[in-house]
Amino acid sequence: MDYTNISKEVLANIGGIDNLEGATHCVTRLRLVLKDTSAYNQAELEKIDGVKGVLFNSGQLMIIFGTGTVNKVYDAFMELTGTKEISASEVKANEADKKGKFFAVLRVFSDIFIPIIPAFVGAAIIIGLKSLLTAKGLFGMEGSLAESNEFLASIASFFAIIATTFDFLPILVMYSAVKRFGGNPILGILVGIVMVHPSLVNRNAYVLDPTGAANWNFFGLMIPQVAFQGGVFPAILTAWFMAKVEKLAQKYIPEVVSFVFVPTVTLLAANIALFTVFGPVGNLIGDVLAGVIDVLYNRMGVFGAFIFAAFLQPLVVTGTHQFIQGIEANLVATTGFNYIQAIWSVSIIAQGGGAIGMYLLHRKHSRERNICMSSFIPTLVGISEPAIFAANMRYSIIPFVCACIGAGCGGAFVKLMEVRAIGQGLTGVLGLLIVTPETLVWYVVGNLIAFVVPIALIFAYNKAKGVPTTDDGNSAPGFQVSL
Repeated sequence: MDYTNISKEVLANIGGIDNLEGATHCVTRLRLVLKDTSAYNQAELEKIDGVKGVLFNSGQLMIIFGTGTVNKVYDAFMELTGTKEISASEVKANEADKKGKFFAVLRVFSDIFIPIIPAFVGAAIIIGLKSLLTAKGLFGMEGSLAESNEFLASIASFFAIIATTFDFLPILVMYSAVKRFGGNPILGILVGIVMVHPSLVNRNAYVLDPTGAANWNFFGLMIPQVAFQGGVFPAILTAWFMAKVEKLAQKYIPEVVSFVFVPTVTLLAANIALFTVFGPVGNLIGDVLAGVIDVLYNRMGVFGAFIFAAFLQPLVVTGTHQFIQGIEANLVATTGFNYIQAIWSVSIIAQGGGAIGMYLLHRKHSRERNICMSSFIPTLVGISEPAIFAANMRYSIIPFVCACIGAGCGGAFVKLMEVRAIGQGLTGVLGLLIVTPETLVWYVVGNLIAFVVPIALIFAYNKAKGVPTTDDGNSAPGFQVSL
């Protein structure tokens, strides 16, 4: 693949270098900001070697190349054009500003959680290995592997200690959030440590027994001495306030004493605000959002799980899915389990099933067929955008809808079997590493259901429309043209 030539073709079909304002890329897409947003030729861009799809969204021209390929195209494109490199956060800021305040809030969630996702993933895998060692009844055993071998018992104990991400979640969130809001992230770490200080009563224990905590008397205001385990929303709100206070302190405190008094004032104000205002408000926000998902998943049973799973990828398309990351992190930190992970997985794998359905209906040896197959592969490791935009929504909404229905079916099944994970950030094949051992088989079955149902629905729809479902390479194009 000639990446320089690809870059030249891209440039020629976006109105030339004079129409290019900046460029960046994500996992699968080359993202371009154009001065004249009507000057690109989508049909010609889609014919370029390696391109799996083209879409324009919120002021950005997105050319889908897929994982790995996009990095090489981006490097060649930047070398060819010498244009301004726009960071992903700048692109998101521009997008959120155009969409309004709601999307700006969602962008904040994304900016905070993306840097700490590796900590979630690493800890989840280690916890998964520990669970394999301590799970009873595996391989026909009466007990667990750890119980049968002293070395394995030591390894399991060691894994339980080093996988501390979710035990100290507020520290990670405070660090990332304060940095995002423009404050000193080291001070954020200190407030995060306060949030899980061992001298405070564990929040989970306090919920069960509210009488177990002493109170501070702040001028007649009684403040429970309770920690904030899993306090994602208290941390984000406090981090925002902390960054504001620090900037004000830097502005008004004389420079000669700022080194001493700025961090002192910032820490005092942030911690007082944490326990009196932002902690309780953040807990309430978290409880409300978690309550909505709890109603869908737990109170409404398999029907609610169907709705939840079916609508996850539409949320991805609109960019309104970011807040779910915080709820997942809170679930793992407070309960040790994450039932949303399986829902994520089936929703992504279902889009892969839709891509395979389109692959089977396209002409043999056609470029469209190759695009569908290459779009399917990323769904196995948790990336759905290529399948959505390059296969399932390229010519019609119908394959995407079929995939959402398949996701709902898979979601209903994993709810029925109470599939749970012990971490977040891993889905599809990689999700096998963090699903609880006793539900591993049902996780696989649920994903298979989500994969097969879209294929069957696409074929059924295609047959009902009277378009041939097989192709010898010479007949007319099928499914995508008929819709």
